[in-house]
Amino acid sequence: MSLLEVDSAGKSYDGVPAVTDVSFAVEPGETLAVIGPNGAGKSTLFGVVAGEHQVTSGRVRFQGVDVTRWRANRLARAGMSRTFQVARLFGSRTVEENVSLAIAAKNGWYRSMFDSFDRTVRRNRVQLDDALDRLRLSALRDRRAADLSQGDRKRLELAMAVAQEPVMLLLDEPTAGMSNEDCDITVELLHEIKRHDDQLAVVMTGHDMQVLLAVATRVMLMAEGRTVLDADPETVRTSPQARELYLGENA
Repeated sequence: MSLLEVDSAGKSYDGVPAVTDVSFAVEPGETLAVIGPNGAGKSTLFGVVAGEHQVTSGRVRFQGVDVTRWRANRLARAGMSRTFQVARLFGSRTVEENVSLAIAAKNGWYRSMFDSFDRTVRRNRVQLDDALDRLRLSALRDRRAADLSQGDRKRLELAMAVAQEPVMLLLDEPTAGMSNEDCDITVELLHEIKRHDDQLAVVMTGHDMQVLLAVATRVMLMAEGRTVLDADPETVRTSPQARELYLGENA
């Protein structure tokens, strides 16, 4: 059984199709990069998988369960964690508190957190310390999220996702706005995350082809709302169709 199954997914806005009849599956341990030019439908598809957009047609299954109508918070509790193109953090809270909140949200008692940070941190100490260590944020644990650099903000959001101990990680533009050095660090961290849990599945999207192809075990190329190629990174890298549609501008 595949971890994630998307069957003939379609999504339209006011009758205009953004995604048309897209089907794919993701196995445990796979890292799938969804790429394509602007307007290809990859962000819409990503939102469908993440529970942010409801499909117009088709089905989505996660761990064998039909989750087509599930919202993002329910998917998170079921083991699907995600990051965003623009990091979504509690700016006035510390790095440690942000990660603790993410763990609490996964555990389903988020509402009570704002008046019980100390108790929450103690309860989640092992998960918290592990996530901070793995994302190289331990030295910044007491710093406010609003005071972090862009690279550190993105790493904090990734730490929040990892701390939830997901079986699937969704990464939306994981290196958006980063320097070249921070991009290289992120690639290293993603490889380390997969070495820590080789059954963790990752679905990612973005425009930095160097990063995506360095991390992915499989690449799905979209154009005009449809899948036009689904193959290993080297096949996509050398595909004339892929280069014409997308890679040429970054080659």
